[in-house]
Amino acid sequence: MIVLFVSVVLLWACDGEREMERSTEVSIAYLRSMATATVVDIGHDYVIRGNVVANDIFGEVTKSFVVADDTGGVVVEVDSRYVYTLVPLFSTVAVRCSGLSLGRIGNRVSLGVRSEEDSYVARIPEAEIYNHVSVDSTSMHHVEPRRCLIADITEEDMLRYVRIDSLCAVERGVAWTEVDTLTGDRITTVRHFSDGHDTLRVVTAGDCNYASYTLPEGVVTLAGIVDWYDGALALRVTNRAIVVYK
Repeated sequence: MIVLFVSVVLLWACDGEREMERSTEVSIAYLRSMATATVVDIGHDYVIRGNVVANDIFGEVTKSFVVADDTGGVVVEVDSRYVYTLVPLFSTVAVRCSGLSLGRIGNRVSLGVRSEEDSYVARIPEAEIYNHVSVDSTSMHHVEPRRCLIADITEEDMLRYVRIDSLCAVERGVAWTEVDTLTGDRITTVRHFSDGHDTLRVVTAGDCNYASYTLPEGVVTLAGIVDWYDGALALRVTNRAIVVYK
């Protein structure tokens, strides 16, 4: 029985690899260019490859992960509370897009399945995630973010993994997130950091692991993805270990 089980798993894995080989690999920028409406079905057997630069390991994003290559990033929506156990942070992945749909809000593009309302993309069921995502856990390594200045960030950087040095928190003595006065729950909050010339919006989810921690004092470095929140660009920290206190 054990031999039979292993044979079935190996057969499934080989079939998945052959399917990937028959697909056409495209850049994430090319895939994003296809999102010309709120929801667009992908009619070709395209594959994108990149590194996972954000997931829910610290609660900074929910039921999703972000995969990025040298040309940009895209959100992959997954109906799981523990996406990081399925798709580890910094792992290299190939995403087969056949049967999926692209969703666009502003310049933010996501991959998922068409919803019943046809007005947004829904999450890929957890049981189906490996039908679309191949994880190469052997190639996990620290992914270097692109160093930039606040002034350099534009909508073209949406979902890119970036690092910004020499920042100071504008708000002092407060936590990363505010508390809802009615419920007592932490809520998603925008704080601000300055490099002495420009100001950076930093958005933090209310249920992330460090939502109640006090903002750092002094000069810090922040790394994360360029995201879209409340009508404007914002940095979403996705690798808190890189915050440097000086």
